[in-house]
Amino acid sequence: MLVADPALDVLREGVVRIADGRVVALNGAAAALLQVDAERAIGAPLISVLRDHRMERAYLSGEHVELETRGRTLQVAPFAGGLVLRDVSAERRARTDARELLAVLSHELRTPVTTIRSVLEALRFEMPDAQRERFLERAEAEAERLVRLLDDLTVDVAPPNARSVPVRALVQRAESLLASRLEERCISLAIDVPGVDVWCDPDKLLQLFLNLIENAALHGPARATVRVSATPASDRPGWYAIEVQDAGVPLEADVLDRLFSPHTRGNGATGRGTGLGLYIVRSIAERWGGHAWGRPLPAGNAFGFTVARERAATRA
Repeated sequence: MLVADPALDVLREGVVRIADGRVVALNGAAAALLQVDAERAIGAPLISVLRDHRMERAYLSGEHVELETRGRTLQVAPFAGGLVLRDVSAERRARTDARELLAVLSHELRTPVTTIRSVLEALRFEMPDAQRERFLERAEAEAERLVRLLDDLTVDVAPPNARSVPVRALVQRAESLLASRLEERCISLAIDVPGVDVWCDPDKLLQLFLNLIENAALHGPARATVRVSATPASDRPGWYAIEVQDAGVPLEADVLDRLFSPHTRGNGATGRGTGLGLYIVRSIAERWGGHAWGRPLPAGNAFGFTVARERAATRA
């Protein structure tokens, strides 16, 4: 008579024993991974228990495979008279998260490193002392920001240095850091920002401006104007809505929202970028309690986020 094998239940891996195309035994781990009732599975045809032809083919061919099924990632290892199933979902998620973290760090470290390198190259040439001092101050500021980025390690931590930050000054700093990129594409920046302050980590806010302005420069048309605006948020008292508008081809709303997913790029003529800029924008905005969006314009697209006007608003 066909019965369950209780000795197999001590194993964390799922084990399915097979004879004449039918399941003759399986442990609790296999029943859980395959989402079947262990007692009913015994004596049933193999395919009716596996419910996945890829697993059946692996058993028949003796080939080890890894596949997505029932919301999990399983390693399927055939042996004479059965299958071993191992859930590697957590390992794969950890590997994906590690790759994502490295990609985010690479994206965010690029601007300060590029600025420092450009300053060092410029300092090879003769220049007035005052100009040399300005170059050195810029390099020092970016070096300090680089250290803070490395200390932070990820956009998924709470902003550690929140304070009152002048928005217009930070937009102008982003414009200065992206000057070569904007000149390359013949992009002019129109800053429609009143003299307002917001409550946030200035490094994080600078990251948002760098990412949004660079995104508009890369994926919008060349020889165009990119506009940065800040207005009181209509749906949340005590917060500002900040937008960066380009002059590109208007996109559908669902397409714009998908661009906030990791490694998703627009169809700009340059074909450049890592596809992480908007993902980082949304991650930072949500972390300080705001949100980010994209919306089509009559002649272009706007990407924006909300940020608190003062400290009390972040707790509202």
